[in-house]
Amino acid sequence: YVEAVYDAMWQGAQKMDDPETIGRVLTAADLPADALMAKAQEAGIKQELVDTTTASVERGNFGSPTFFVKDRMWFGKDKLRDVEEAILAARAA
Repeated sequence: YVEAVYDAMWQGAQKMDDPETIGRVLTAADLPADALMAKAQEAGIKQELVDTTTASVERGNFGSPTFFVKDRMWFGKDKLRDVEEAILAARAA
């Protein structure tokens, strides 16, 4: 899911806030588009999204992908190596 959606958004410049586009992307990735789209409409799932988004924004998140390791934040897919190094350093501490 993550690979399919982010690839469509960043590499394919597709409009990932459009349900039809999301459905096409998920189907093309051999994912159960109808089931995932239906699940996303459930009240509990929507509330969890609101709650986690609010908490993330309160930490300073302003877009995707944002990564947190402890209290430090990284933004952008080009920061993945830095995130990995921070995780390894945190484990070693």
